[in-house]
Amino acid sequence: MNFTFDIKTLITLGGLIAVLGGFYYSTNHRLETLEVNLSEINQQLDEQGGELKQIQKQIRRLTK
Repeated sequence: MNFTFDIKTLITLGGLIAVLGGFYYSTNHRLETLEVNLSEINQQLDEQGGELKQIQKQIRRLTK
């Protein structure tokens, strides 16, 4: 069982591997960026939720 590869096949395989590696890297980077942004948004929502509860308490006190 003897495999022989010509230069065209090796260049094609190398190009395909490079494209797939670039796709993986860029996708991974974009997902990490989205995760960071999502955690920042969650933190902001938590802070605003606390502020909303305080405002609701103040409104209840004023309406009594």
